[in-house]
Parts: sequence; structure tokens; C-alpha cells
Amino acid sequence: MTNMSTMVASVTGVTHLYGKTQALKDVSVEIPSGRMVGLLGPDGVGKSTLLGLIAGARKIQVGTIQVLGGDMANVRYRNATCPRIAYMPQGLGKNLYAELSVFENLDFFGRLFGQSARERRERIGILLKATGLDPFPDRPAGKLSGGMKQKLGLCCALIHDPDFLILDEPTTGVDPLSRRQFWTLIDSIRTGRTDMSVLVSTAYMDEAERFDSLIAMNAGKVLATGSPEQLRTKTGSESLEKAFVALLPKDKRGDQRKLMIPPRKEADGEPAIVARGLTRRFGNFTAVNNVSFSIERGEIFGFLGSNGCGKTTTMKMLTGLLPASEGEALLFGKPVEASNLETRKLY
Repeated sequence: MTNMSTMVASVTGVTHLYGKTQALKDVSVEIPSGRMVGLLGPDGVGKSTLLGLIAGARKIQVGTIQVLGGDMANVRYRNATCPRIAYMPQGLGKNLYAELSVFENLDFFGRLFGQSARERRERIGILLKATGLDPFPDRPAGKLSGGMKQKLGLCCALIHDPDFLILDEPTTGVDPLSRRQFWTLIDSIRTGRTDMSVLVSTAYMDEAERFDSLIAMNAGKVLATGSPEQLRTKTGSESLEKAFVALLPKDKRGDQRKLMIPPRKEADGEPAIVARGLTRRFGNFTAVNNVSFSIERGEIFGFLGSNGCGKTTTMKMLTGLLPASEGEALLFGKPVEASNLETRKLY
């Protein structure tokens, strides 16, 4: 029999339906205390549903869930325990108020947990400094980049110093640099709170490698549990991605052929797209500054960069959805203009 004192959560025989759609089917799993545990799997396999049930945000339909030593189906216990849990839902800034500033969002959550003005100021100062948000206390949350929104969302979740942190795909839609900074922040928080348990869902295999243990899921069921190394050893796989595929039913693994992209053939004629000194300003803010490049016909051309670096603004200027402040864009030799629908039809 498992010693419940070593488990922050225990799920037994849980099934969950949305109408006729079965999100979870007879799931039983245990989450060890004081560790970072990952729910691993693609979208739609039931990760968010399971996290919501464990966090007390969803009503249990079938089965039992024990969290921090008590039954989450018991209303009195759940109400008393939820303040010890921090739940950050999926989606950029989903737990934020866009019209409130960085400071006001944190102050609001601190008030919800009954913190005094002095305690709120101290906690907010610590969290903003830890996340690098301290230069932006007055910026509205709606005007933050994706990575900054997730950092602020994490601060709001941590304002009351929880015992159990639950994060639902916290880095989806966040650029690689911000993702790295996010996990560095989590590691530093755990260093100061070694007893805090963390449960995270992700579809990124590189992120899953950093977790203490994993719960691999598919189609509402648990495929396997163990450390990344244990899952690789169990499946005889050299990578976690291959291990996860090996855990899937045979009819779900695909043909597993290696993707081969043939060399691009040189195209004749003028480039498909040309950008010359493209610049876009929004008031005093310069989003794109003097950008020039050309894209040949048949070429796969990508924009790589962090959130807020100007990728989307550049694409909008190239497609005529946004006029340039300076410079020009050409599509098959013709100027791209927001008002020229004939040129835009070429895209």
C-alpha cells in the first residue's frame, strides 16, 4: 500500500466525459511530493482535464482524487485546500486581466488571498525581480509579449506561496528564449522551496527531459510512468520522442519514415518577394527597422526570433495587411499595397 504522505496527489479510477466525448478513461496515477512531474502527450489526450480535476477546478464525475492528503470530492476539504494550490491554465495570459497593469494584476491576486498591503508589496517586489518584470510594473498586461505574459501569470500563481503548483502547457506559443527563461525561473523557485510539488503538462519533448518523472498519456489513458531515462530504457529508444511513439498503440505510430526534404531547384526569373528597407512605427515605437531581404520562387523562408521582435509586423507589411512607414515590399515585381486587392490575391 502506497504511503500517502509521499504523494501530493493520488488519482484512482477517474473517468471524465464532455457530453458523449470521453476525455479520461479509468485513469489511475500517483504524483510524488516535492518533485517536478510532467504530463506528456499531444493536444486532446486529456492532460488539461486531468490537471483541472486535480486542481479542484473541475467536478469529479467518476473515481477519487486525493490531493495534499484529503478527498477533493469533499466540498469543505476542497475549499480549505485550494488556497494551497496554484493553478495556471493553458493559454497566454489566461489568468490575467489585460486592462490592469503588471503591478495591479499581482496586487489583485494578493488581495484575493487576504494578504496585507505590506505583505503584497514585499511579495510583488520579490516576484517581479525574480522574473525580470521589475522595469515594467505600470505596463498593461494586454501589451506584454507572450513570454512576459507567462512570467506574469506565474507570478500571480505564486503570490500566495503555494505548496502545489500546477501548470498547463505554460510555454506553448512562447519563443525558445522565453521558454528557457521560464524554466530557469521555475528551477530557482524550487531551489528556495524544495518542498513545493510541481505538476506540468507539455507536448515538448525537450522540456519533458528536465522533469523528475513523467506520465505519458494518449486518448485519455496513461501509457506509462517513470523518469525520462526509465521510459527510454523501457522502450529501447535513444530519445524521449521515440520512446513516446513506441508507447503508442501500433496503429497510432504512423509509418515512422524519416522526413527527407529534397534540395530546392534554382528558379528562373525575379524573386517572389523582395523587401527593401521596410520600417514600421507605431507612434514613438519602432517595431521593424530598415529590414531588407528577398525570397526566391519555391524557397521555404522562415522568420526566427523572440516574441515582440517584429516577425508578425513584417509579415503583415509583406501581405499588404499593414502599410509600411518607410521602404517597400514587392510581390513578383509588383508593389505590395494595403489597398491593392489584385496584388494581394497573388498570395
